[in-house]
Amino acid sequence: MRLQLKNNQKNTIVPNEFIENCVKAPKQHTAAFLLGLMYSQKNEEIELGSFCARLGMSEGEVITVFEYWQRKGFARIINSDRLCFEFGVFAQAKKDDSDIYTESEYNRQLQKIFGSRQLSPHEYLKIYDYTDTFHLPKKVVLRLAEYCVLLKGARVSIPYMDKVAKSWAEEENIDSPEKADELIARYKMVSSGVPRVLKQLGISKRNPTKDEIVLFEKWTKDWGFTLEAILTACSHTTAAREPSMKYLDRILERLNADGDTTSRKISQKKEQSENITKNLKELMRIIGLASLKPSFEHESLYQKWTSVYAFDIDLLITAAKSASSKGKKSFSGLDDILTEWYNNKIYTPAEAKAYISQKQSLDTNIAEVFAAAGISKRVSDAHRKIYNKWSVEFGLSHDVIISAAEASSLSDNPYRYLNSILSNWHDEGVKTLADARKQADKFSGGKNTKTKSSKTMYYERPTENYDHLAVDLFKDEGA
Repeated sequence: MRLQLKNNQKNTIVPNEFIENCVKAPKQHTAAFLLGLMYSQKNEEIELGSFCARLGMSEGEVITVFEYWQRKGFARIINSDRLCFEFGVFAQAKKDDSDIYTESEYNRQLQKIFGSRQLSPHEYLKIYDYTDTFHLPKKVVLRLAEYCVLLKGARVSIPYMDKVAKSWAEEENIDSPEKADELIARYKMVSSGVPRVLKQLGISKRNPTKDEIVLFEKWTKDWGFTLEAILTACSHTTAAREPSMKYLDRILERLNADGDTTSRKISQKKEQSENITKNLKELMRIIGLASLKPSFEHESLYQKWTSVYAFDIDLLITAAKSASSKGKKSFSGLDDILTEWYNNKIYTPAEAKAYISQKQSLDTNIAEVFAAAGISKRVSDAHRKIYNKWSVEFGLSHDVIISAAEASSLSDNPYRYLNSILSNWHDEGVKTLADARKQADKFSGGKNTKTKSSKTMYYERPTENYDHLAVDLFKDEGA
């Protein structure tokens, strides 16, 4: 390759020795030296602040750069009334191959790390630069060499080590042996731990992915799980069709949230989980879901019933039997029943059975009322509330309500008319069938009424419209 130089009027003479060294130096170091050399050959002075501004560097960084070149033998820092950088080739300050013989113990420790690979003088000098360029202590550089050999083997390239040194110094702030040891220990755990976890999960025919390594580092570094604890937690993945690191992550996240990060606590959690699974399977069998496996959603509902509602398994079984008898073959249906019991302060099987019996009796009464009124509706919670209003708040007997229902059957809108009759009777103080007959006589103006039975009365179809008196308490039912 032929090189030519033109327009040689304004040039800066650069020593050849410097050119050979700057190839391996950081770019900013070379730029600062060349800019300073240009000013020196013009015999010009420049304020340090302006010099820094042109380079985009701080004053401290510029001083560090010239300290580097001073060690290399191409500059001197002269302290006087003003800061002065002197440029030249100072053989006495230049570091050459003879320097490797002054670092015999350091060299021995480095060579031990690389084993049978013999480091060349050039490689020693490059490793020395990690202290000169990146200000890494020698003990940290030794850890760095160990780390690189762990990652890439004894044949690791010097350029790769250069990148790691730059990363440790400028990004990860690994500036002490303790920090380096922590990083190496973490790497050793990850490099040996992830394959063991994969094997425990039944995955052994491939290498760990980057995402799996990131998950493992999160579990150990951020959440504080030991490898032993993680391996113990793998037993929680047996419910999964295809266990994976991602599935295990969900389990560990829940264990971490509960503070169960040790192997002992995880084992205890496993035992509790097995009991929960056993109970869930029994509940699923009762409501007709025996073919399904308990899922996270089932476990979440179970935790709500046992932790938030404080229900025991006997009460849950009672609820499952109730759900099955009503055709509610789902956990959401079972949850509806248990939530209703919780809201009504039902906490024992005996209380639940009494509540169910009372509810069945109430539903029977409502069904009789609907039949008498000609209403075709399935009994709902809204119907139970309004019936309780008539019987408890109004104090009306069931016979009285049936009597009003029969009268409502003559209306075009029995829902509204039934409530209108009972509301009027309540206002008039009606409590018994006799009171109702008197009210009917008063309403009919003294005309005789025909008795349909000993308990109920017959009403002619109403000739007036009382819809304006009604309150639509069945609106939610679509009336």
